[in-house]
Amino acid sequence: MLALLPGLILALAGGMVADRLASDIEPIDVALPADPRLSSQFLAARDLTAERRATGLERAILLLEDVTRSAPSFAQGHAALAEALLLSREFGPRPDEEAYQRARQAARIAVRLDPAGTDGHRLLGFIAYWADGDFSEASAQFRRALDLSPDDAMVHFWYGNVLSDHGDHDEALRLLRRAQLLQPGSVAIQTDLAWARWAAGQDTAAVAALRDIVRRHPDFPVAHDCLSIIALFRGDDESYLRHFTKFADARRDARLMTRAGELQAALATQGSPAMHRLLWRYANEDLSRNDGSSEWVAAIASINRQRSDMLRFLEQSAQRSEHWGQSGLIRRAEQIWKNDPEIIRHLQPMRLPRDAEASR
Repeated sequence: MLALLPGLILALAGGMVADRLASDIEPIDVALPADPRLSSQFLAARDLTAERRATGLERAILLLEDVTRSAPSFAQGHAALAEALLLSREFGPRPDEEAYQRARQAARIAVRLDPAGTDGHRLLGFIAYWADGDFSEASAQFRRALDLSPDDAMVHFWYGNVLSDHGDHDEALRLLRRAQLLQPGSVAIQTDLAWARWAAGQDTAAVAALRDIVRRHPDFPVAHDCLSIIALFRGDDESYLRHFTKFADARRDARLMTRAGELQAALATQGSPAMHRLLWRYANEDLSRNDGSSEWVAAIASINRQRSDMLRFLEQSAQRSEHWGQSGLIRRAEQIWKNDPEIIRHLQPMRLPRDAEASR
């Protein structure tokens, strides 16, 4: 998931420390730095990253920055720093641009130091797709990682997310189910498998799984984000707000928490139309700041039945030669406009082009 929808995207993790979600990070077999302090910092940072909490991720980044400064030839330290940075944009308020820029640099160093290391290729594959929109390069990096480590749960997990977003649902579900077998108990994988099932049209099973996850892990932000989006498409504004508020609180994102309050006030005082006008405004504001997605703007226009805005936006996006991922959103938008041939004619070419070789 996640690259997120307005919160999604991309991919994804974390939950309650008591459940030892350190299993969300692949076990490693690497020579640790000789300095015991650096080894301890590296291992502590891995545990913090596995917990997928905003404050813990920031602490992990600080620890890993020290590790990579003090042991610059330690490839796994650079890979771990890249991973923590990528997750900090999803589970915390770190801006995408900063996270991707710094993670790309760290991942490239990891690959240069250890070309046979799986993590560096996995991270570069993630960045290629979610930051650059380059499906072919992403697939090449993930396939390289799978060649190096055929039973690496995280590679299956992250590549499955990319394929789901791209619309390759059968292969995405196969990889995500394989990841679940390789890493049972991972709330991250359970959540993204449920989201991939929703993207593939398996709504009932997806919602049941997500509701079970938030029952067991009520502070896990990504599951709440998924449920908020599903509720919005279903026309359940109260459920949308409930899950969106929990998502914002769990991420400790001041801007999202402010928006949750504004949306709640609009719904309570002026009803759903006012709340939906705010969502339309937020989606366009985020896009103008390169902090949102065209897919989300199109989704809100579709949910709001803003036909003229939708047509205008589709025409502008076509002029920019855009192609969209987030296949679950586009599927729902097509369902909303299924009886409007003009919008469908403009919407279908926006889908990312199929690349059979890349997704093989």
